Amino acid sequence: MANLWRFNSVLFNWGRAVTSAVQQDDIIFNWFWLKNTAYITSDVSFRNMPQINLLTYTNPKNDWWGVLDRFYKKRTIKVEWSIISESAIDMEHKIDNLKKALSVKTWYLDFKVWENYRRILCSLTNSDIINRRGYDITHAKFSLTFEAQNPFWSEKVWSSATFSGVNDEINEDINNEWSEYSNPIINIVFSSATNVDKLRIKIWNNEIEINESISSGDIIDVNTIDKNITLNWTSIDFSGKFPRLESGVNMLTMQCNGTYSYDVAVLYPKNYL
Repeated sequence: MANLWRFNSVLFNWGRAVTSAVQQDDIIFNWFWLKNTAYITSDVSFRNMPQINLLTYTNPKNDWWGVLDRFYKKRTIKVEWSIISESAIDMEHKIDNLKKALSVKTWYLDFKVWENYRRILCSLTNSDIINRRGYDITHAKFSLTFEAQNPFWSEKVWSSATFSGVNDEINEDINNEWSEYSNPIINIVFSSATNVDKLRIKIWNNEIEINESISSGDIIDVNTIDKNITLNWTSIDFSGKFPRLESGVNMLTMQCNGTYSYDVAVLYPKNYL
């Protein structure tokens, strides 16, 4: 039997204890749990900001320049782990399961930040993920580099604001605390409606107007993510600009004509840099 102690040593397998705070973060990709007693996190870079594109202008006469706007572009997320296994055979199974989970083209990467999960849609960009010195060993390092075209993290569990039994104009605050911005989905269920053919929804300066004959039992969904409005699950026309929740406290205004009573649910993910 070959003497494999040297390949299992700290020199080849980086066996130092990990005391970083990232040990407390849960990491999941494609429903695969990437942080447990077998996969030990050593370093993460997901807290960095995405790439920034500046739209600038120059003033040659005065020899100065300025920024008209800036846009957040794609972001890169890097994570490093060590795999710990009980045997060489178990090591092969862990590597196979890892590669299988990473074989999807694009999926959600979830990080637990305190008590909430933040997620981002991304793809694995590196193929040299395993750094394994030797063959019949029970330790290995691996590193993953993900690329996300959408630069924002979103909370996996959405927040909500509900208003029940409404029969008058709504002017209510919705607190989108800490979030960069959010595109809400607004669900409106009419328990009664008489002579109702106009509905206005406004947040800040963005407002949409729906001109449809609405009856008791009708359901309206305003999806500001997909930019679509449905009445009883059939797309309808509208005018105006889809509202969105900015960071902090937002005033939601809703107005109807006629006589009515409805329940409103505003569902929204919080987005983070």
